[in-house]
Amino acid sequence: MSTFIDLFNRTMGKRSFLLPSEVMVNGTIEATIPGRIDGHIKGDVKTEGKLVIGESAVVRGHVHATELITYGKIYGDVFISHKAIIANKAYVRGDVTALVLTIEEGAVIEGAIRKEIVPAAAAELADDALANDPIEDKNKPAEEEQATSWF
Repeated sequence: MSTFIDLFNRTMGKRSFLLPSEVMVNGTIEATIPGRIDGHIKGDVKTEGKLVIGESAVVRGHVHATELITYGKIYGDVFISHKAIIANKAYVRGDVTALVLTIEEGAVIEGAIRKEIVPAAAAELADDALANDPIEDKNKPAEEEQATSWF
């Protein structure tokens, strides 16, 4: 029979962090490895790779990750560069920005949902290129920005 640590290591990789439910952190967590949070955080969480927020977890701050699976509570904005899964018992009070988003039945999001299509740096370069485009008609009104939605 596998232990929880063995299962965790197989799922997240050997180089990952685990914040148990008995731990409370006041301050920002920054990691270059994936991880799982089951405790309470008062501060932002920034990590590369996958972040799992367990059912008992409460994060009071912004969350930045490559991938996210949340079963717990987040009170802050969520910024995911790839895929986010908001599980059936999860609660998010803040805006969610992700390239791919799955919201399971029963999940609650109190905030805006945005789809990040182009990374911010690439978008700035594209805006600069348009600003310097000699063909662009400066007197022509700008087209309305098209909203992107999963629904």
